Amino acid sequence: MRARAHGKGSAVRRVVTACAGLVAFACLAACTTPSPEDPADGPTTQLDLTRAGEVGNRTDPRAPAPAPEIDGATRGGTVHVVTAAVPDSLDPARSAYTDTRAILSDLVVRSLTQLAHDPDTGRMVLVPDLATDLGRPNADRTRWTFTIRRGVRFENGEPVTAADVAYGVKRAFATTELPGGPAYLRTFLVDGDRYQGPYATTAEVRARPGARPDAYAGDDFAGVEVRGSTIVFRMRRPFDDMPYLASFPQLAPVPREADSNPAAYGDHPVATGPYRIASSTPGSALQLARNTEWDPATDPGRHQYVDGWRFSFGLDPSRVNGLLLDDAGEGRAALTYDSVEPATFEALRESDPSRLAVATSPCTYLWYLDTRRIRDVRVRRALGWAYPYARAWEAGEEIVGTTRVPGTTLLPPGTAGRVEHDPLGNGGLISDPARARSLLEQAGSVGFAIRWHYASDLPEKVAAKDVVVRALRSAGFDPQPIATTAAQLRTVQRDPDGPQNVIESGWCSDWPTGSSWFPAQWAPAMVDEPGMPNPSMLDAPVVQARIDRVLGTMTGDAAAQAWGRLDRSIMSDWYPAVVLGHGGVALARGSEVGGMAVDRMTGMPVFADLYVDAGS
Repeated sequence: MRARAHGKGSAVRRVVTACAGLVAFACLAACTTPSPEDPADGPTTQLDLTRAGEVGNRTDPRAPAPAPEIDGATRGGTVHVVTAAVPDSLDPARSAYTDTRAILSDLVVRSLTQLAHDPDTGRMVLVPDLATDLGRPNADRTRWTFTIRRGVRFENGEPVTAADVAYGVKRAFATTELPGGPAYLRTFLVDGDRYQGPYATTAEVRARPGARPDAYAGDDFAGVEVRGSTIVFRMRRPFDDMPYLASFPQLAPVPREADSNPAAYGDHPVATGPYRIASSTPGSALQLARNTEWDPATDPGRHQYVDGWRFSFGLDPSRVNGLLLDDAGEGRAALTYDSVEPATFEALRESDPSRLAVATSPCTYLWYLDTRRIRDVRVRRALGWAYPYARAWEAGEEIVGTTRVPGTTLLPPGTAGRVEHDPLGNGGLISDPARARSLLEQAGSVGFAIRWHYASDLPEKVAAKDVVVRALRSAGFDPQPIATTAAQLRTVQRDPDGPQNVIESGWCSDWPTGSSWFPAQWAPAMVDEPGMPNPSMLDAPVVQARIDRVLGTMTGDAAAQAWGRLDRSIMSDWYPAVVLGHGGVALARGSEVGGMAVDRMTGMPVFADLYVDAGS
């Protein structure tokens, strides 16, 4: 979903947007190489990217509430989060990006399960949340039952019910009204490909252009059943990973009476977490205050140490870096979820390395190539040879070997079953404009126009764009970058009818198997759907057949190996995306921010554990 990592001004989806050098592969963060059992946060950690895809495979179905206290944590104060990124919506149904998911799941809304940070190992552990356990499957994993724990209340004091969770789930299917959310529910739940949410009537959805004749809408949905305090999910096929999917904000409860205007619900989702929205200015600011109805005795993973949160979005990266580097005034209680610029990273390593948090993330950065518009695979491969990998990353202020390293596979390193392959044979790093031009000549496509959006209000994005333009032009393409703003980037990239034929973005593992990648990103069944869940528009029936076969007939190691083979096949046979590398994050905090750690699933700070230590 995670279009779920992020970089300078945007976030990768895990539900998917982009980040933006690299000449040598030596990691700038020095000292030790942690094992998966060792803490991975801290300035002296050398990143072991070869195991990044393993993150998130720990579970604790009996985790007790309240959550264990963080050593040294104090209460009070306000944390100021500063970022160049601009979340497009805080509606749980639309939370497809790592930052929106982290803000919602750590602070504002609760789902059936949650990923909690283990400070002893630095790993994220799947634990219960609204539910009393991690779900109870039937023998063939086609039904999952969750029981809602007692004592959980909305911010208005009303108790949370299984019916509220069911309504929140149904909203996620209304992709016409609420586009851009993760596609997992539609892929795995019974009738997920037919059901269109609770807002329209069946007659209305069947009258929509291109609608399936068996589509339906309304309150009755075959995939979810409520029985008192339990909610039952009926799956289209056996599904082992439902406990992970149950942690998504899409499975957060929504009171029906608060949803009279679905388009506006994201301005103030009704809180069940430790904080509620006090004020929101979409695109620029968000303030959170304590939710007095949150009861820590019902929550195994979160804390409520600070009095409030202030998020400032869409800031100039130089302002973000300067505020944290200076560590004065309001900067002392500030942090960012953007990876800092190389100069800031080096300065903090020298002056105050404790204020850096460096960690891997299970993400792959991509140029998604619209296969409807770039039909000839030779043209697509020419783009892979033309892309100026190292120069673009350097221009985009990436940190060599830490926030970006070369890659050639869709699955990130360490993912179970991943097959090492190199479809171009360039190591994910070598550019060859002459070879690119030769491929264009063979295809009769010299001068082929390449159009992609970039954030013209972020200097490093402009610099990276300029490097890419020069490289594409020298290889025989006609580069036509489309200027937009950081605030609009996610919205315009989701438009399947927009002018772009390339999308710069990426994907992060939502759980440590290929089932969080290929059904959500590469299934031909989702071509032309609202929000572009298949960004490359890859419409290959054999790919759909292989996805269906893995989901319907394989589990465990067999499924993992099949996903790895599908990765190799997609890139070798169709080359629908240019892999722009893998990487990690290098985040910074002010000296008064305590408890700083990185959620290695999302590359985001673990907001749920932070506190302000004014005595530091």
